[in-house]
Amino acid sequence: MTRQAQAVGAPATAALAADIGGTWVRLRTGAADAPVERLRSPSRLNHPGRPVADLREGMVELLCEVAPPGARAAISFGAAIDHLTGTVYGSAPLWGSEAAPYELGEALRRRRPDVTWLLVNDVTAALADFADTHARSGTRRIGYLTISSGIAMRVADLERTRIPVDAWGLQGEIGHLPAMTTDPRAAGLSCACGEPDHLASIASGPGIARVAERLGITGVPEVAQWLPGALDARHPEARRLLELCVEPVANMLRTLWCLDPHLDLLGIGGGVVEGLGNHYADALRRRLATATSYADRGRGEAWLDERLVFCGPGRVDALRGAERIGRWLPGIVP
Repeated sequence: MTRQAQAVGAPATAALAADIGGTWVRLRTGAADAPVERLRSPSRLNHPGRPVADLREGMVELLCEVAPPGARAAISFGAAIDHLTGTVYGSAPLWGSEAAPYELGEALRRRRPDVTWLLVNDVTAALADFADTHARSGTRRIGYLTISSGIAMRVADLERTRIPVDAWGLQGEIGHLPAMTTDPRAAGLSCACGEPDHLASIASGPGIARVAERLGITGVPEVAQWLPGALDARHPEARRLLELCVEPVANMLRTLWCLDPHLDLLGIGGGVVEGLGNHYADALRRRLATATSYADRGRGEAWLDERLVFCGPGRVDALRGAERIGRWLPGIVP
């Protein structure tokens, strides 16, 4: 399969659409208003003792079993994936620290050659959905950032209907870039991929839990359950925790706007943002409003209102984005 051969003339909907995550696989067969089926994902999160080879085989079996004969299958996959070939480079929720590339696209085509397999990263699919529902007249470039069990971001050029990727078919795996933080208390924390001092080591959902432990926040239930209520109650430790974990995200956005001033609209979503709601939005906006140098003089309220959309539950859907990805596929280019 070549990307060009499958992408040209791709319809807005697919006979099968799937959104693959570390916990759940969501499936829709038929039209966009058909019901969604949810299955447990064959993943490291759900099956911590199973070998990665078995988990990968289980994923191929699942998708091949549910694809109707001769289907066009649009798959949103929660991993660092080569959008041009379907090679998966890694996914901590699905396969832990395993980083050997896996030819998922080839495995699916070999097992079910009657199916046209369209594979994109889940954040790419979410970007397609966000762009279709939120882009305004005059928007030049648009991005979507997800902060959840992992962190990633994609950017699309609306003027040319393109989502640029590099020579490996990748874009925006920012969770595995070095974290830009000034707080030594966050140093040395491990990412789910096994390496230390990544952005996701601090700012992802698991990262926030690791920072809480480093800060000595103990005697609470799971941090993700405790933090929203503690922030509502203005708990000082909760506020310190959130500020520390938001800082590297704000620094990343400062860098992004410095390099790409035509990024006119950015959606921010994912489980962390949805769970913390206005607390997260307010903390990030406060950070971005603070001047750090003559190159970054702080962003005013009106400026941020024009460019940031904090996406609550249901506002962005990678499954819906997989169904909408067809028009973008010819423009996913290195």
